Amino acid sequence: MKKTVKRILSVVVMLLLIAYMALAFTAFSPRPAGDVCDGIVLTNHKGGSQFDNEGDVLDLLRRFKLNPVGKPMDEISCSAIEDSLRNLSLVLSCECFKTVGTKVGLDITCRTPILHVIDNRGKNFYIDEEGVLLDRVPRPLYLPVATGYIDSKFAENDLFRLATFLRKDAFWNAQIVQINVTAEHEVELVPRVGGQIIRLGKVENLKYKLGKLMTFYKEGLSQIGWERYSILDIRYGNQVIGIK
Repeated sequence: MKKTVKRILSVVVMLLLIAYMALAFTAFSPRPAGDVCDGIVLTNHKGGSQFDNEGDVLDLLRRFKLNPVGKPMDEISCSAIEDSLRNLSLVLSCECFKTVGTKVGLDITCRTPILHVIDNRGKNFYIDEEGVLLDRVPRPLYLPVATGYIDSKFAENDLFRLATFLRKDAFWNAQIVQINVTAEHEVELVPRVGGQIIRLGKVENLKYKLGKLMTFYKEGLSQIGWERYSILDIRYGNQVIGIK
């Protein structure tokens, strides 16, 4: 009985070894010289929003003059593709490889933008969830917009802190659609519901300021109506100043 089991195990091991050798031979044998790339494949692409399909990436590769489709596989430079995509501030990491077939594989991890910024000079950029400034994204994103007198230092610090606070609160994340920054680096918020401008002032004591505004929403505007005031000033003290 034991000898029979040993023979069966020996046969199984030999078959597995033969299968492995065949696979290794196929994987590592030289690629036929005539193979031409017929597409790209995205594997485990992360970061959500920007590279939802192969067409998005091909558009970028065409811009970089690195579109692999139609080129002989042995002439495609994976390192050149990786370097070009990694140079995008949106891309956190990128790995490029050639598949066993005739496609180029890409594993891309993107940063996650949380705020779109348009400064007073018309410059466009984004802030990601770690406070990194992104100079370009491939497709439009539906994010809150910050406008006005915004330099990189203010964006990386105050504006990032404000955007993060709003994003973590379900109500304010849905309510605030625009942030305007004055020349004095004071902030005004534009809500989705209600026609008021919210004067927040300096980016400090956010929980306290927006907490008293929330109380005013519940106990004040719910009684007198959302259209009563055009400006709500929450910069000072423990009061909300309504200006008609």
